Amino acid sequence: MAAAVAGRDSFDAINQEVGARLAERRSELARSMRQVANDAEVSTSHLSDIESGACRVSLPVLLRIVRALNLTITELLPQIGGHRVFRTSLDDAPGDAARVLSHHDLDLSIALIRLNDGGSHQIDNPERADTLIYVLSGSVACDADGTVVQLEEGDTLDTEQVVRHRLSALVDARVLVAFSEPNR
Repeated sequence: MAAAVAGRDSFDAINQEVGARLAERRSELARSMRQVANDAEVSTSHLSDIESGACRVSLPVLLRIVRALNLTITELLPQIGGHRVFRTSLDDAPGDAARVLSHHDLDLSIALIRLNDGGSHQIDNPERADTLIYVLSGSVACDADGTVVQLEEGDTLDTEQVVRHRLSALVDARVLVAFSEPNR
C-alpha cells in the first residue's frame, strides 16, 4: 500500500509541476486563461484545474494546450520531475522506419514512425487499447479497421477498440503513435 501512495504522490507532484509550467508560460505570453482555453479547445475551468495541479491532463489535451502556448512537449518536459528529455529524429534513417520511444515498464507505448511518400506502416492492436495518432509532419491516410481518415500535420486521431491501424503516407510524414497498455 505504501508503494501505491508513493506512486500517487509522485504523480501529484508531476501534475503540480506541469500545471505550474503551463501557467508560467501563459503568463510569459501575457495571455488570459480564457484565450488559451479557447485555442486549446478546453473549458476555462479545466485549464484552471490543470494549471493548479488539481487533475491529471491527458496527452491529447496537453498537446493542444502546449500548441496554444507556442510550446513543445520537449520544451515542457525537461523541466518536469527532474527528468531529462532528449529529442530524437528519424530524418537520417533510410526509407520507412519506426522507433519505439517508450520504456517497457510504462503503461503507455509510444512510437515515432517515419514514412516516405507512398510508404505504409501497420499497427496491430489485438488488446484494442486506446490509440492516439499525432501527425508531426506531412500527411497520412489512416485506415482504422476499415474507416479511413486523412490526417495532416498537427492533426490528432484518438481511437478506441480498433484492432488494426494502417498508416499510408500521402507525402513524407513523421507520426507519433501512443497507446495504453491494458491488463498491466
